[in-house]
Amino acid sequence: MKNFKEKVSLAVLALLYIVVSLRYFPGNISKTGFETLLEILSVAPMAGGGTLLLVSFLQRTSGEKVPWDRSLRVYLTIGLMVEIVFGFYHYLSMG
Repeated sequence: MKNFKEKVSLAVLALLYIVVSLRYFPGNISKTGFETLLEILSVAPMAGGGTLLLVSFLQRTSGEKVPWDRSLRVYLTIGLMVEIVFGFYHYLSMG
């Protein structure tokens, strides 16, 4: 049961990451899709770098390899934090 809960929480975290990454342009679905994809791809290097640093720190301090699902959780959490900041910038600069 614990494994199922972990998978569901990881899926919810990934869905939340996609929702926060959404850049909505009313009446223009193609621009919404393009800008959302561009946003995800532009944030990926920053979130990936932060994940590498944090996971390597965790591995060195614990002496064990961090499982891939925990690394993905760290990536999505860092990505969420960055996307929230960029989202505020995006929507506040539109008005």
